[in-house]
Amino acid sequence: MHAKPEEKRGFIRVPFKTDVEVRVQGRSIRSQADLNISMSGICLSTSEAVPPAETPCQVTIILGKSEEPVIIEAKGKTIRSQAGSLAVEFSELELDSYHHLQQLIINNADNPIRAEREFRAHWGIRTPR
Repeated sequence: MHAKPEEKRGFIRVPFKTDVEVRVQGRSIRSQADLNISMSGICLSTSEAVPPAETPCQVTIILGKSEEPVIIEAKGKTIRSQAGSLAVEFSELELDSYHHLQQLIINNADNPIRAEREFRAHWGIRTPR
């Protein structure tokens, strides 16, 4: 029997489907495809050209199709970019966006108790080092 590899990510990731816009280098990259998201970042599929890693960007995640959808806004940088995929590490979230993101993760996690434990273990979007 093989041991599971140790999880290196600091936060649980959840799959989710919603509208996302990444503003980078004076343009917008939009995606409505499946994505995976955590408190520290997002990975999305896109057919658009992606910027190189380490490029500063802003992310808007739109939850719901109502007249007044919930919006999560984050600042960050691209950490992985390749044809068809873009990963962003968050560096800053407004307090409301932080709480909306926590709730999104709890509501969509396979193990919401684990997610809540992670949130209680520390405040913020970075894991303690």
